[in-house]
Formats: sequence, C-alpha cells, structure tokens
Amino acid sequence: MRITFIPIAAAVVLASVMTVGAASGQENAGQAGSETCRGCHEELFVRYEKNVHSGAGAQKRLPGRLGCESCHGAGAAHAEDPSVKTGLVTFAAGSEAESINACLTCHVQDSAVGGFERANHGRHRVACNSCHASPHARRDPITGVETATEPGNHLKQDSVELCLNCHSEQRGRFSMPYRHPVQERAIACVSCHNPHKDQAADARGRNSLCFSCHEDKRGPWPYEHAPVAEDCTSCHEVHGSIAPRLVKTAQPFLCLSCHALPDDRHGAEIGGTQYSSAIYGQCTSCHGAIHGSHEDRHLKK
Repeated sequence: MRITFIPIAAAVVLASVMTVGAASGQENAGQAGSETCRGCHEELFVRYEKNVHSGAGAQKRLPGRLGCESCHGAGAAHAEDPSVKTGLVTFAAGSEAESINACLTCHVQDSAVGGFERANHGRHRVACNSCHASPHARRDPITGVETATEPGNHLKQDSVELCLNCHSEQRGRFSMPYRHPVQERAIACVSCHNPHKDQAADARGRNSLCFSCHEDKRGPWPYEHAPVAEDCTSCHEVHGSIAPRLVKTAQPFLCLSCHALPDDRHGAEIGGTQYSSAIYGQCTSCHGAIHGSHEDRHLKK
C-alpha cells in the first residue's frame, strides 16, 4: 500500500478551496445565470447592462453575485417553466416587502438608508421603486434623465414632486401666502426630512435643524423665551401659514394661547391691564426680542 503525504500548507489550501467551492455551490443553488435570463428578457438585459447597478461600483458591494438573480432571486425553476414564479422578486405591486429586502441587500451599507425598515416609510412598506427608477430604466419619461448613466439617486422625478405626490396636504401648505420657498426649489423636502429615517435630516434634533438656517435665533440668551428652547413648532408652522413669519396664528392670539392663563406653564401671565387697543394688539410692539434677550426679562426691545 502506497501512502502519499501532503505538506500541511498544501492541505490547508486544498481544504479552503473545497470549502469555498461548497459554499459557492450552496449560494448559487437554483440559479440559472444572467445569460439564461437574457434569452427571454433581452430588452431589459440590455438596459440593465448600461445602468450603474451593473458597473464596477456595484461589483464592490456584491462581488461574484452581480446579475439578474442578485435582485430577483434564483431563477432556475422559472427558466425551466416560465409559469413558475415562486421565490422570484418581481418588484410589482403587492411585493413591497420583498422588493425592499432585495434593495437593502446592498444599500443597507449606506448610512443614509440604514434603519429603513424601522422608519415610517419602511413600516408602511413604501417600496424603493415608488421613488427610485428601476435599474432597467433607460430614460425617465417625465424628467428625461438618463437613469442608465446618472450615478445619483435615480429618482423617478424631481424630489419635491415625488414627496408631494403622496403628501398632498403639504402641497396646499406650500401655496399659502407665507411658506418655505420649496416651490422655487430654494430648498427641498429632503433639506429637512430624511425619507429613509424617521427623524429630521439633522439627527441632533428639530430645533437644531431650524437653527442651521436661522442662526440668529439660536442664542444662548440670558433671558430666554421658553418655546424657543422647547420646540420652534410651538409657534411656527413648518410648511406654510396664513400669518407672517410662518406663525400658527396672528398676534395677539398666538401669544394669548399661553399667556392668557394666570397659571400658564411659562410663569409669565398677563397682569390686570387690558391690552385691547390696536397698539397693544401686536405684542411684539413692546416685546420685540421674542426669541430671547440679553437685556430684558420681559423680552422688550
């Protein structure tokens, strides 16, 4: 009997190759290969080849697995019998959960997208392709953007219009006399809102987000108006208002919503004087430092 000895290093390499081969076989089980898909779906395949999803950037995220079945799932059974679609991700209406999971296979690595499943859009199963163009799309019919060569967000249309398609209440707000300049595209919805997470775009908090533009209102103030520290939206509408400076309602009614009560939460109730004339109808005629003051505890100018 002849015994052959294999050096230890060679044995380790051989074992590794066998392990990788077995794992690869398990990973590719049930897969038909992209060329097989191409046999029936030639037009979609050609479009996909020109899309950034099929390029080098995508290869770094999913090396060795990039192709039709990376997104659509194993298709050998479907290739054998086209009527069999069990296990395939079609990205059609009704398959939102599967569609989201397919996209997150790669995009969960993106810091802006991580946690999407727990976010409002994720919990309500708003599929990625509700806003983003398909990797098979060549030219968006609305914007004319060549999604096959555009390396950005692959949105189906202008981001503001995408948001307002669903959030129709805010479309009305942006038509009010006093509003954030979203219609002019000076800012966009995503300037404040992160569509992939629940919190505002600035993770430090809503007030900090407001102060990123309205820096002069930040303070710190020796004499502080309590709502400024608590929440800017105590007084302001964030999208649009019928009252100047986006306040919820005109003076003096906004101020009286807190200061009319003798035991109001800010401890700054109005005394016995009747402030009913036209002059006194504008609280800021006297209390002009409404966000905070360095000099006067009553926030007078």
